[in-house]
Amino acid sequence: MQDYSREVNTRKPFSGIRVLVAIAIGCALGGAVAFFLKVLFDNSPAEINGQRLRLFYLMVVCSGGLGGFAIESMRQLQEEVTDPRYRHLKSHRGRRR
Repeated sequence: MQDYSREVNTRKPFSGIRVLVAIAIGCALGGAVAFFLKVLFDNSPAEINGQRLRLFYLMVVCSGGLGGFAIESMRQLQEEVTDPRYRHLKSHRGRRR
């Protein structure tokens, strides 16, 4: 049997700053989507309560931030893993040769 090292890779520690930047980028993208939806709703004949629309826009922006947080956190955690069973055999998926 092979001995698998389960120690954390200390060469690249988890970077909270990168996660915060990803949250900011996600919120900015969510804000852009919310603005697009605002223009769409303003030009539609539907009558929607203003408070509900503001809460909806807030939800869209927060969803973008949460998406950025999840993506960057998972990316960093996958880089730090040392267990070879966790690594994919085809680690170059999606890259052109």
